[in-house]
Amino acid sequence: MSRKPDDAKGKVEDLSRRRFQQLADENRELKAYVAEVMQRLRQNERLFSRMFELESQVLKSTDPEDLCFTLLRALRSGFELDFVRFWLDRSSFIGGRKLDALSERDLVWIEEGEIAQMGLTRKRTWLMQLSSEHSFDWLTEKDSHLGSIALLTLGDQDKPFGVLGVGSVDRDRFAPDQSSDFLQHLAQVVGLTLEHAVAREHLARLSVTDAVTGSHNRRFLQPHSHQPLSQWFGSKLCVACLYADIDHFKVFTEHLDEPARDEILNMLCEVMRRYVRSNDPMIRMDGDEFVLLMPGCSQEKAVETAAQIVLDVSGNTWPDGEPVTVSIGVAFSASGNDMAVKELITRADQAMYVAKALGGNRSEIAESEATCGSGDAA
Repeated sequence: MSRKPDDAKGKVEDLSRRRFQQLADENRELKAYVAEVMQRLRQNERLFSRMFELESQVLKSTDPEDLCFTLLRALRSGFELDFVRFWLDRSSFIGGRKLDALSERDLVWIEEGEIAQMGLTRKRTWLMQLSSEHSFDWLTEKDSHLGSIALLTLGDQDKPFGVLGVGSVDRDRFAPDQSSDFLQHLAQVVGLTLEHAVAREHLARLSVTDAVTGSHNRRFLQPHSHQPLSQWFGSKLCVACLYADIDHFKVFTEHLDEPARDEILNMLCEVMRRYVRSNDPMIRMDGDEFVLLMPGCSQEKAVETAAQIVLDVSGNTWPDGEPVTVSIGVAFSASGNDMAVKELITRADQAMYVAKALGGNRSEIAESEATCGSGDAA
């Protein structure tokens, strides 16, 4: 029995409809996929734009402390993170850096080998979903609100110097199945910039540090020399200056070797440091001449300090048994007499030469129209 033409035509039309429907469904899926891809591209574009901005801010940082603070602030605000923290190895090159601007929430110091013990050296980034059953040992009770965290190993993978943790309350933000390309790039950027910042800081410190005594050198003073004292130390602050010179240094050291001469210079620096704050600038001007600037120090306190230094130095002897003596000039700038740094040092220098002319082993006060009385803070 032959097929009816209408039946055949109906089957063709049905097949065509199904094919068109299939094509329409595929087209919708393709459009949805393209829309998703475009959305991801726009998200990535915004992400890398923020990353570029972050890198620009980081490169402008002047020292490790400023760099870390900039990173913490930029990551929290620019990437909508609920948690950002550094864990830095105390035994690494960054361990001796001053990072006081970072709170305990921002920075935790860890001991040598702890990063390896946590197994974080095996790869650059780790993504974790957190729960009461699955946490991370370095987190505290205050971090219990986090849903996920990414751990970025900083520095050489065989011997890292730290870990940067970024976290979110969203459990899916740093789920293990998420892509970590961006985070790996961030880990490399942060690690390299911190290493370079520490290296730059070290070189900068060497350039203004006296190699023999560890005090500042004249290069340190140059940018401040012609400034008003208030521009360096702040307004409404009395500043005292001590200018010290070892008596007969060239005569006594004429037949001494370099280590013996250096020992005498270091002795004077050690004595001077006993009576001042660690951040009071001490500068080796030339040979055996040293300047000590003491902001916020009263006249009475400065005179007392100079006399004590003279006394303590005389308790040391040259190789031939003669006592080591020092002459010190003391000058002052009251809070209402904002002279230039160079002028204050010159006055102390002149007073030092008066002390030498009077036989040395003593201190003398420079003549001044305005002095720092006992009312000024020491």
